[in-house]
Amino acid sequence: MSKKKKPLVLNHDEFDKKGTKELLGYLKRLQQCEISFESSDLYENPDLENPDVISFKETEKWKTAYKKVKSILKLREHLDNKK
Repeated sequence: MSKKKKPLVLNHDEFDKKGTKELLGYLKRLQQCEISFESSDLYENPDLENPDVISFKETEKWKTAYKKVKSILKLREHLDNKK
């Protein structure tokens, strides 16, 4: 598995099929995205090369995915951390 796997654009059915642990992992990958292409050190915009991958937070697809995963997690069960 790659070290920095970018999150994919998912449709509503794919979000609903994922378990809580998978959604938390997806949320973490979303949060690790760079802010914008302009603030990155990249020469080519990966969003233009592959529209199915989310690379930057200032894109509409990132904002949509973030809102969707947060709304689903809000309805899921909450477990206490074991320490």
